[in-house]
Amino acid sequence: MTREKINDKKITRLLTFVAFATIILAWLAGLFKAKSDLIPAFKKIIPEAEFFEPLNISSYKVWLKKSEGKFLGFIAIGKSPGYGGTMKVAVVIDSTGTVKGISILEHKETFSFFRRVMKSDLLKSLIGKTYKDGFVLGGDVSGVTGATYTSQALISGVKQAIREIAVKQLKFPIPSESPSRIKFGYREIVLILLYATGFIGIKYHFKYKKILRWGSMLTGLLFLGFIYDSPLTMAFINKLLLGFLPDWRTHLYWYLLVGGILFIFLLSSRNPYCEWFCPFGAAQECFGVIGGARAFKVSKYNYILRWIQKWLAWIVIIIALFLRNPGISSYEIFGTFFALVGSNYQFILLGIVLTLALFIKRPWCNYLCPIRPVIDFLKLIRNWVRGLWLNFRPE
Repeated sequence: MTREKINDKKITRLLTFVAFATIILAWLAGLFKAKSDLIPAFKKIIPEAEFFEPLNISSYKVWLKKSEGKFLGFIAIGKSPGYGGTMKVAVVIDSTGTVKGISILEHKETFSFFRRVMKSDLLKSLIGKTYKDGFVLGGDVSGVTGATYTSQALISGVKQAIREIAVKQLKFPIPSESPSRIKFGYREIVLILLYATGFIGIKYHFKYKKILRWGSMLTGLLFLGFIYDSPLTMAFINKLLLGFLPDWRTHLYWYLLVGGILFIFLLSSRNPYCEWFCPFGAAQECFGVIGGARAFKVSKYNYILRWIQKWLAWIVIIIALFLRNPGISSYEIFGTFFALVGSNYQFILLGIVLTLALFIKRPWCNYLCPIRPVIDFLKLIRNWVRGLWLNFRPE
């Protein structure tokens, strides 16, 4: 090994350590960051109120004039896991157990999907609901196409808030609820089959491996991309780092997607998702077939672009951990491609990437996607731990 390679390896390890240390600091800073006052948020949904009497950490009595006994109702705070993390909603409830107003206090959702929900009629449809209603997405409450997790988080938060007031303050009997059912359907089955195909593909060599890979990629493109719009994003990784772990019974797909990558990676040090069925990776390869794309082989620029990719991933993680919002710093363009949802800059970036994909093999995956540096970091840690074990294990 040349001196230049040794120095480069030392610099990489040093920068990796610095990145890891700053990520921990950002996580701690975000954890202890001061929380905003709730009263201004309450005033927005019930401006005539003059006094909010705390009942416990999540509910309040609302008075117009407490000295005169002019009681307006209650406010309760409901919490529910969304796509990016916990969503908090403040719900105004009258003495009959009916929803009179709703305000979202905190959310971790991707901005474009959150905006879609806020522009829909979902909030209006929840006004007037009572503690007796089922609040079933797709049943007595209509969701928003393409924003299922966000819709469900909002509905569940309102339901939790109104039932807390109904039971603890109004002493109303509420309908009994059965435990959440495990949501295991076609999406989870397709994901498991894709992982199995990817594992076989990276583990063994056989005659029709190329055909199998293309079949796997096109399946991922169709199902994980266009039909379900559920590719792996940095929001998934940041959610794991922040400890925002949703109920496994209702978010089994999330656990299979993240857990599958980690499990197979530890076994083989290879990443079956990116190599075999990433939907946007497959889309780029399809464009590459059309334009005859080739690998970008200018080593000097490759080196610079890869380091830019690593620093972009680091910035995304630092911002997400500090603000405790998994999706707030995401610049990924998957939703822009598969659901046609995104900001102007995301549509511009998508156009540039797809144009480049005609001539350069997987430009997004190789030079912009923040997932790859995370995988490279895990590979570095895995090899380091493995090296320590081989050097110090007992004979």
